[in-house]
Amino acid sequence: MPDYKPNQFVRVFAVLALIAALVLIGVVVATSGGGSGGDGGNGDSHKAHGSKAGRRALHKGVWIVHPGDTLGAISLKTGIDETTLQMLNPDLDPQTLLEGQRIALR
Repeated sequence: MPDYKPNQFVRVFAVLALIAALVLIGVVVATSGGGSGGDGGNGDSHKAHGSKAGRRALHKGVWIVHPGDTLGAISLKTGIDETTLQMLNPDLDPQTLLEGQRIALR
């Protein structure tokens, strides 16, 4: 039976791979933004309230859902609280917004 000799390269590579995986997980978690619907602390809320789409939607009183829209993002763009949006749209399921769906803003 041959003697077992540990391969130093493999050991070092394993440790570096573990560190890289932990750093990657940390970056993904830090940039994911959550899904709470709040501003997420990303500092973009001041830009969103002044958007043309938000002002047009407020003027018309209806938001048309676009790909990637969430209730939190719509709330930020229009300046209308998520709770108010849900009260105005009782059949609305915030988890399954569909492209082209209309959301009442008033």
